[in-house]
Amino acid sequence: MADSPQFSVVVPLYNKRPYIRRAVDSVLGQTFEDFEMIVVDDGSTDGSADALQDFADGRMRIIRQANAGVGAARNRGMAEAAGCWIAFLDADDAWLPDHLDELAELAGEFPEAGLLSTTCVEAVGAQLPVVPKPDGGAARREIDYFFEASRRIGVINSTSAAVRRAIVQELGGFLDKRAGEDLEYWARWALCAPVFKSDKVTCVYFRDTGGVMASLALQKHSGQRRIRHLHEVSPSIAMLCERAEQSPELWNNPSIRAYVNSRLSNGIKGAIYRGDSEAARDIAAMMISPWTVRASLFRAVLWLHPQLLRGVSAAYRRFKGL
Repeated sequence: MADSPQFSVVVPLYNKRPYIRRAVDSVLGQTFEDFEMIVVDDGSTDGSADALQDFADGRMRIIRQANAGVGAARNRGMAEAAGCWIAFLDADDAWLPDHLDELAELAGEFPEAGLLSTTCVEAVGAQLPVVPKPDGGAARREIDYFFEASRRIGVINSTSAAVRRAIVQELGGFLDKRAGEDLEYWARWALCAPVFKSDKVTCVYFRDTGGVMASLALQKHSGQRRIRHLHEVSPSIAMLCERAEQSPELWNNPSIRAYVNSRLSNGIKGAIYRGDSEAARDIAAMMISPWTVRASLFRAVLWLHPQLLRGVSAAYRRFKGL
């Protein structure tokens, strides 16, 4: 391996002892071998890092720090990285053997890229799924991140992504947030550098591992104050609001409007699910016009008679409970 590897793999680790060996094995089993792996044990109390002591691969090192959160753990790993690209892997997820190979192909084909991503598949259980290879190979393309994320928020995630280290030094790292810090980071990258994605499935997001899926802070919990301003919705939207204060033309971008309205639409769905029509109307009032058909439908539902709206809420809860 060269002094400066092509990839530095950053794995934040906090209390994932049942899964961390699977994650590390999936990295060490990559067909592309020019990498280093940095596991940042973020103050685990279950002996997670101890489960790795018998690994003897010189490409892996373990850094221990007091618990500071997943964003701080990723930032520590990035600060220690020497690779041209920094690839991320959550400790309870895994890569298929050709993940770094596909990222390397993307980086070579699109030298102007700042943020790269392959495609994840979801799985339940302990084993890596068998993923059929697409006929004719995978499509690789530049994407409009905000438009794609408005349709599927996980189009890029913290197990599929890699970022160019030279730009990290200018852009900075992840925010210190309990949720949504990853979405804010991808949005920040999308504003400053080209984003390229491969449709090839090379990584696995495992459900039911005790992790917290980074959802936007639109769900109301007992005792929390109601969201009344757009910048309070999530870290990514707060960042966009701050940028728009300096450059109001940002809201003229239809993809960014769609992204914001899609996050608000999710908040409306959550409020309807809870039967909280007041919160749903608060969120709908923050939508940025002109609205998409989908956003307009959500807004229209809120003008139903309260009794009808309660019926919609009850039906939605039954549907989600199936």
